[in-house]
Amino acid sequence: MGGKRLRIDTNFQLKKCAKKRVVGNYDRISQLPDDILIDILSFLSINEAARTSVLSSRWINLWKHTPSLNFDALSALRNKIQESSDWRNLLKTERRNYRRWVNSVLRSHKSTTLKEFIIRFDLNNSYKSSIAQWLDFAFARQVQTLELDLGIYSNCLFSGEFLYDRRSVGAPKSMVVGFKSLKSLTLRYIDMTGGDIECILHNCPLLEQLVVHGAERMSNLEVCGPSLVLKHLEIVNCEDFISLKVSAPKLTSLTVKMFEELLLEHVPMLTEVSLRCDSCSISIKRVFSQLSCCISQLKVLCLELICLQVMKVLLD
Repeated sequence: MGGKRLRIDTNFQLKKCAKKRVVGNYDRISQLPDDILIDILSFLSINEAARTSVLSSRWINLWKHTPSLNFDALSALRNKIQESSDWRNLLKTERRNYRRWVNSVLRSHKSTTLKEFIIRFDLNNSYKSSIAQWLDFAFARQVQTLELDLGIYSNCLFSGEFLYDRRSVGAPKSMVVGFKSLKSLTLRYIDMTGGDIECILHNCPLLEQLVVHGAERMSNLEVCGPSLVLKHLEIVNCEDFISLKVSAPKLTSLTVKMFEELLLEHVPMLTEVSLRCDSCSISIKRVFSQLSCCISQLKVLCLELICLQVMKVLLD
């Protein structure tokens, strides 16, 4: 019993689709409200967002109102350095280019508030004034998420002085007003002390996340206060770091790498802990003793204990 062959007219389908395209041949995206378009642009990199200005007159200034400014060029810099035979001169040139890029964008930017402001590049001490100006720009716009990562090539010692209002010369130090809007703060390779960090905590009532990497001068730190809303704390690779005391009622995750003494007091919400210690004076038994107040409530516990003396023997 034979059946009839079914013939599909693909040209008809193509013509039908083409006709639909002609009927709907107008820019629907550009008809969206400014707020929605700006939110869309905030998911793009700064350079990508700026390129949309050539689409039409409707888009010329939209990118200048994005609430997210991410100046991350550190990975690209590292790739260039690996491929260069004269990385020192390359670094000098790239630093100048980076400063010009950031300054150019900030001069054009028109948003009165910032959700995110990220500086991620290798900058040395000669760029302190530029960094201070960039931070003033962010603070003046009540930035909520701030990340300052100055890389590792220069061993930049940009101090914690940027925390304080430089206009109050001769008067007691006061925090920069814009800090009070912070919800997340990440500081990498900044010369911070425990006092600087504690000053941040006590003057940032909305701070929920604090990340500190490579703060060489920080030796002791107290993260304590019944009004703290801090949920995530990360202290990593601070070479002279000795002791950390934590009493934070809303803290849920804690990461500490390179320490000798840990004192946890009031941490009822803590469920994730990651610890690394390079000192032979700390045993597993001692670590569990330090975690005794919260060990029963933890869902994730990561321990990394490295004895440098044992490692040295093995390597020799």
